[in-house]
Amino acid sequence: MRIPLAHALLTLGFSGLLAGCGGDSADTTQTAPAPAATKPAAKAAPLQVNMLLELSGGMKGFMPVTTAAQQPTAFQQLVSQLASRTHSSPAVQEARFWLVRKDAPTTVPYAHFRDVVQGDTREAALGTELPTMLEKTLALPGATSKVSVLTSDFIYGPDKPSDVALMNVRITDALAAATKNQLAVAVLGETSRFSGTYFPAVKTPRRQQTLKGATLPYYLWVLGPPAAVGRYLNEVVPASANSAEQAYFGLNFKQVPYAAVLTQVTAGSPLAPSGAGSISYAGAQASTSLEVSDVKEGVDFTVALDLSQLPAAWREPAFLAQNLRVTLPGGAAQLLPGSVRALGGTPGLDGYTHALRLHLSALPKGGATLTLALPAPGVPAWVSRWSTENDNQPGAQPRTYRLQEILNGVREAFPAQLPPVFTATFTLSAS
Repeated sequence: MRIPLAHALLTLGFSGLLAGCGGDSADTTQTAPAPAATKPAAKAAPLQVNMLLELSGGMKGFMPVTTAAQQPTAFQQLVSQLASRTHSSPAVQEARFWLVRKDAPTTVPYAHFRDVVQGDTREAALGTELPTMLEKTLALPGATSKVSVLTSDFIYGPDKPSDVALMNVRITDALAAATKNQLAVAVLGETSRFSGTYFPAVKTPRRQQTLKGATLPYYLWVLGPPAAVGRYLNEVVPASANSAEQAYFGLNFKQVPYAAVLTQVTAGSPLAPSGAGSISYAGAQASTSLEVSDVKEGVDFTVALDLSQLPAAWREPAFLAQNLRVTLPGGAAQLLPGSVRALGGTPGLDGYTHALRLHLSALPKGGATLTLALPAPGVPAWVSRWSTENDNQPGAQPRTYRLQEILNGVREAFPAQLPPVFTATFTLSAS
C-alpha cells in the first residue's frame, strides 16, 4: 500500500559518532495507519563532575575580595554560579572541587572553593603549565568517565624554549587519555575585569606588571564522555556563559529524534509537504524507505528535529543552515535556503526544537540513499582573533599567547577525518 506523504508519519532517530511551497499535494483520500510508537529515550545517568580552578598568583587578579563596595568581577560571578549549579544541580550526582597549585590538584570542600573564588586567595602558589594541568586533570581517579571542568587563564609560555615551536604537540600529548578514551573537549572563552599582577607568556620587556581594571581572557575547559559533556553544557553551565567564543572537539550525539512533518500540521501550513511530485512509504509502520514519484517536478518536505542535546552555538539556525550537508548520489537534493528555523510552541510539533525543508528534483532509477549530516566543525574563527604572538602588553581586545596553536593541538588529538556530529539516512526508490 502506498501512503501519500501528506498522511504518513515517519518517526526516526538520528545516529552519529561524535554524530518551497506551492504545487498540488498528493491525493489525501486515504487514512494513514497509526505510526509506530517511538521508544522513550533512556533516562540519562546522573553526572559525576570534577571542577578544578587554577589558584596561582596570576589568577588572583580575577578574584578580588568582594564587599558591599567591591562588586564581583565577571569571573567571580560566572565561576561562582557554575560552582553552585554543579554543587546543587539534580543532573549532577556527585561533584568534587579541586584547587590546582604547584602542579598538583588538591580536593577541597565546596564551601572552601566558593570562598577562594570570592577572594580568599591566600593559598595561591606557583602557576601550572597548561599541558601539566590537562594531564593531572585526566589522571584523577575515574576522570575518563566523569566530566572535568578546568578554569584558568591558560597563559602558556613553555619553560623550555624548544617547546614553544611545538606547543600544539605538547597539548596533543597532554590529551592522550582523552584520545584513547574517546572523550570530548569543549573550550569556552570568557573575559573579566582583572586587577592584580599579570604574568605574560612573553617575558620581554617586562616579566610582570600590575594591572588595575584591565579586561583579560580566561577559559573554561570541559572534558569527558561526549554525551555527559553535552548534558553538562546544556543543563549546568549558566546561560550567562559566553555563547559566541566556544570550540568543541569529539562531541557527538546519538538518538537525536526527528520526524518528517506530514499530518502534524494543516495542509496550508508552510511546513506541510508540497510540490508537483509526491513522496510516500509502503507499510503500516514508520519506515526509512521512501518512494518518490514525478521527482523531476519537484518534491519538498519538512523534517522536524529535536536538537536539545547540542550546544547552544550549534543550535543556532544560521549555523545549521551554513553547515548542514545533504547528499543524494546520482540524484539531486538540497536544503532549501532560509528553511532552517527554531520551533517554539508549534502545534503538532511538541518535543521538536527545529525544522528544515528538503527539496528533491532528481533520483536515479535504481534509487539511492539520501543523507542529511552535520559535519564536525574544526577550530572556529574566533580562536585566531583571540590569539597573539606577544601578550606582554594587554590591549583592548582579548588576546592569549598562541591560542591558535593550543587549540590546533586539541584538534590534532582527534582523527584527521572526524565523523559527523550526526547523520540521518533515507532510502529512496523511484515509483
